[in-house]
Amino acid sequence: MTRKALARNKNGKGTGALPKNVYVIIFIIVLVSVFLCLFKTPALVAKDFFTDEYLKSWLIKDGDKFTIAYTHSVELCPVTESYLIKDNKIILTETYFESYGAGLPATTPYTFEFKDKGFLIYNINEVIDNLIYRTGAVRANHELIYKGKSYKFLSFSKPRTGIVFKIKKVSLLAYIVRECFNER
Repeated sequence: MTRKALARNKNGKGTGALPKNVYVIIFIIVLVSVFLCLFKTPALVAKDFFTDEYLKSWLIKDGDKFTIAYTHSVELCPVTESYLIKDNKIILTETYFESYGAGLPATTPYTFEFKDKGFLIYNINEVIDNLIYRTGAVRANHELIYKGKSYKFLSFSKPRTGIVFKIKKVSLLAYIVRECFNER
């Protein structure tokens, strides 16, 4: 058999050409990729404060809330700080702690309430331009709690890393690649 005969199927058509539906699928994939690149969505982005290295991000929307929980390094008591996302800003709404002493407030201009096991300061509503935490190395066990799920700082940063949280518009494709394909 000659090469020409081998390249033809029963219908006499060449086998080297791709079926039309393959071109449609390629076109759809390209179109979706372009959309994902161009579409920007707000995200809470965690970066290394000193190197600006990307660490982790969470897709957010206006009105979402998140909490940072940790063990205070001096008083060794649990502390939670709750935040609200509003108009692409991070707003501290309340803080809860079980003890007061070094590094914890003894007085406050905000609404203050004694709880069963501690103290709650609320109605704070302060915009936090630079929300920075340092990942604990021994006992702090920092975690971000968002939509009922806990994210340990040590799962996305090294001990003693300064982490800055900011609201940024990110491309949906960049988010998918970073968060779905680069799980630590």
